[in-house]
Amino acid sequence: MNKTITSVFILLSALLVLFALGESVGRIGDLELAAAHPELFDDDSYHLHYTAFPNLMYTHVVLGMLFLLTGAFQLTPYFRRNFIKAHRLIGKIFLITSLFVSCSAIIIAIFYPFGNYLESVATLVFGTFILFSTLKAYTSIKAKKIIEHSYWVRRVFFVSLSIATIRGVMIFGIVFFDYSVKESMGISFVIGFLIHFLLLEWWISADRKKRRIEKETFTNL
Repeated sequence: MNKTITSVFILLSALLVLFALGESVGRIGDLELAAAHPELFDDDSYHLHYTAFPNLMYTHVVLGMLFLLTGAFQLTPYFRRNFIKAHRLIGKIFLITSLFVSCSAIIIAIFYPFGNYLESVATLVFGTFILFSTLKAYTSIKAKKIIEHSYWVRRVFFVSLSIATIRGVMIFGIVFFDYSVKESMGISFVIGFLIHFLLLEWWISADRKKRRIEKETFTNL
């Protein structure tokens, strides 16, 4: 059962990575188009909003793409088992990019929000959570706590992937409730982050239970 759950999460993560990468490429294109031809966009467009701080946005988006790619490798069991040295190197890159991406998200949430206060609060809370999880992932591997390290890496990666789910929730709100982008952003951030956080903690809890049962079974042999 636990292997099935893990396989489902890995497949779901792969689909979300592909979606998020495509969205990131589109975001870069939108930034360049808005900077070159601002007349094509409404004055309150989020495209124009993000051109006000292009360096920060490019840093966030480009490093976010690197974060997604390195994270996908880290969660691939075959890669971890058969390419230990590459796993460690890419893991370092993953954690470094996670630091920059989470910090840039927090800065955007505090100083350059586009939606309402819910967007800022949700991004600040979960950005801080990802930053904390990144630091815990580093300290746990330095302490050679492999299992705990894997849990914290899962938290970093899967909660960050909620950005893809958030886009889907936003589209749903715009299509079915006639929300504007600005109106839908806050509630979409809250829903997306919570879905990923709760599913992830359920996954980790199931894995802990499995390991505990296996340990008790082995002890009683």
